Amino acid sequence: MSGIVGYIGKRKAKPILLDCLERLDYRGYDSAGLAISDLKQIEIRKTEGRIKDLRDLLLVEPMESGVLGIGHTRWATHGNPSSVNAHPLGGCTNQFVVAHNGIIENYPRLKQELVKKGHTFTTDTDTEVIPHLLEENDTGDFEETVCKVLPLLKGSYALAIMSASHPNQIIAVSQDNPFVIGFGKEETFLTSDIPALLSYTREFYPIKNGEIALLTPDKVTIKTCCGEILSPNHITAAYNPQDMMLQDYDHFMLKEIFEQPKAVEETLKDRLDADGVRLPELEDVLTDERLQNVRKIHIVASGTSYHSGMIGKKVMDHLLEIPVSVSYSSDFHDEHPTLSESNLVIFLSQSGETADTLSALREAKRHGCTVIAVTNTAGSTITRKADCTILTKAGPEMAVASTKSYTAQITLLMVLTIWLADKTGGAGEKDVSDLLRSLARLKQDVESTLIMTKDAIDQFAQVTYDQDHLFLIGRGFDHVLALEGALKLQEVAYIHADAYAAGEMKHGTMALITPGVPVIALATQPHVLDKTISNIKEVKAREAFVVGITTVDDELVESVVDEVMYIPSTHPFLMPILAAIPLQLLAYYSGTVRGHDVDRPRNLAKSLTVE
Repeated sequence: MSGIVGYIGKRKAKPILLDCLERLDYRGYDSAGLAISDLKQIEIRKTEGRIKDLRDLLLVEPMESGVLGIGHTRWATHGNPSSVNAHPLGGCTNQFVVAHNGIIENYPRLKQELVKKGHTFTTDTDTEVIPHLLEENDTGDFEETVCKVLPLLKGSYALAIMSASHPNQIIAVSQDNPFVIGFGKEETFLTSDIPALLSYTREFYPIKNGEIALLTPDKVTIKTCCGEILSPNHITAAYNPQDMMLQDYDHFMLKEIFEQPKAVEETLKDRLDADGVRLPELEDVLTDERLQNVRKIHIVASGTSYHSGMIGKKVMDHLLEIPVSVSYSSDFHDEHPTLSESNLVIFLSQSGETADTLSALREAKRHGCTVIAVTNTAGSTITRKADCTILTKAGPEMAVASTKSYTAQITLLMVLTIWLADKTGGAGEKDVSDLLRSLARLKQDVESTLIMTKDAIDQFAQVTYDQDHLFLIGRGFDHVLALEGALKLQEVAYIHADAYAAGEMKHGTMALITPGVPVIALATQPHVLDKTISNIKEVKAREAFVVGITTVDDELVESVVDEVMYIPSTHPFLMPILAAIPLQLLAYYSGTVRGHDVDRPRNLAKSLTVE
């Protein structure tokens, strides 16, 4: 979940590394550091805090100019955030300097053995065993030493390594963790995530398991640890550098909320027509014969993607005649039902690098399941491991809290469900025409929702300023939406927000409803509207302050709530997209009115590459 950058070329490394780290700090921002070589010696500077704090340190403790180096921005896993635990890290002699993303699972045993051999440790990190192991196994040949140490490490890792004896080289390694080489003109870059480098290059190569990349000022060599030289196929990033700019917005989160019409449009582009949907990405793998043998569908995801998956399951339950389950990625590897070749498993991941999801994917593949990846990131690990991939095309998402990726995932799950219904002759196939028409106008409905709710939500956010607790209730699709809304409020506003199935309140949680407590009641599903209104009356009887979110054609909710917010009416399956927007805006404005950094919430990171 940390971020690594590297540079080797003819320009000064420091400003390039700092610039790239700032673009990468959504992966971690509790400490940061640089290691830079002037081709004679390596200097290290690191500090607790964000990249701004590192820049301030460099004003007090400047570094010599150098044309190669590595940088790191950390999300702490082992050891608290501090300058001591910040990367890059050295060993006893700083002969080797390492920046690491991931977890070394067997570090306690390795550390114990190294201490017995006389090594002294100064940090609480798992990473520190790596430079000590390199010192202990140093053969005098940088590349050979690295290849000797790698088999000793268990876990997932991306490593950028420098050597005092070879100050003109950087070695990069990846094992189940994203690490990408960027190719410029007479210069080479390293990064944990492509957006960090888009101002410098758009030509990339993701380092794969079992590969080692040797970077020198003259060239980049990709090898296996057995010494076989490889010829990497470059990929070209589709993103535009402007996509990574704030433009006229105060925060990336707000920018990305307002980019949702475009995200929906791009996700549906070339996939929707008058007669149905097109997903040519699936046809080579999911043949008619294979689909006829599918006996169960599993949807696996984490966080916001899990909520997208819950919506997808409910839609599939309506339109398909195949049982569907949804599971947390973190549970699936160890607690899953019987799996076989008759199972289709759909993995959702915004980044395509979520460690829990990749672990679950490997487990599904081990049992012979057919695997579909739904992700926003072309070339990510999940796209290489899955049998087939569908891209959401939402564009880069720089804020830690996911917004447009969520709506794009649900949109794509609708398309996938319609495609599966057509291929398998599901019971709900006859009901697809209404859903297709609603999908065709979804972009316009999202735009209308943004216009209708922005100012009203900004005002309501003032009400949450001094509130410690907030509740969201709803039934069916609205309950899932309440879960996502609560997560957003927790992430960026730090409000203790809880979501409940409205019909279950009377079975215990009504005890938490006290006079004046804010309750957001979601009432967008016509078939359960009467029951939802009854539940609203129950909390109003306990003097809660209730804000209702309902559709413009509803005439009932306003009479039973304190405030009402209207959104456009669309197909019930798509209401979780439209109704999510006021909840996203509420989280954003509640966070800003409380003075929080909504783009970089405390204790969180964007790409969760550790289990």
